[in-house]
Amino acid sequence: MKAYLTIDDAPSATLGAKLDTLTAHDVPAVLFCEGRRLADNRELAARAVKAGYHLGNHTHSHPRASAITEREFERELARTERHIDDVYDRANASRPARLFRFPYGDDGGDMSERFQRVLREHGFVGPERADTADTRYDWPWTFDVADWQTDDRAVLHENFEATASDAARGDEIVLFHDAGNAPELFAAFVGWLADSDLDPADPLELLP
Repeated sequence: MKAYLTIDDAPSATLGAKLDTLTAHDVPAVLFCEGRRLADNRELAARAVKAGYHLGNHTHSHPRASAITEREFERELARTERHIDDVYDRANASRPARLFRFPYGDDGGDMSERFQRVLREHGFVGPERADTADTRYDWPWTFDVADWQTDDRAVLHENFEATASDAARGDEIVLFHDAGNAPELFAAFVGWLADSDLDPADPLELLP
């Protein structure tokens, strides 16, 4: 079984140490970036790209999609896209694909179909999914240790073990967060993932 690591709320000021951890364990990842964080930490994001990690769009200001209009959603996308393109230019690298994840997993509620259309029209691509026949243009997750709820290593490890024991159903898109997590806690999580029965793999393998 494969584990496709995706990291939300990037890039934080401590991303450098986290990149060192990922590289040491040879764990690929997509970093879903907020535009406002890219504005403050673009050099760290460029370092991630140079190291072979991928950047995805996580909106500019991290709103709930169900609380904004279609026009506001497009603006959130566009502002972050400009920052991401700038980072790839700084890294002198080609961007492999446009990837997007909704903050909070909130896909817009009643506006979901319209937001999916916006993503499609702007060239975003989602992973192939066995759980639905519908084509979607955002990235979900299937493996969540609720790291945003705790900074206690023991609690996080319990969450990891419980989630990993349920992972026998197949490949997993793993969720973790950059902002809000200390490098030491991030390192512990990546170590558990690397030592588990799951095989860390490049999330871009999931593209159609």
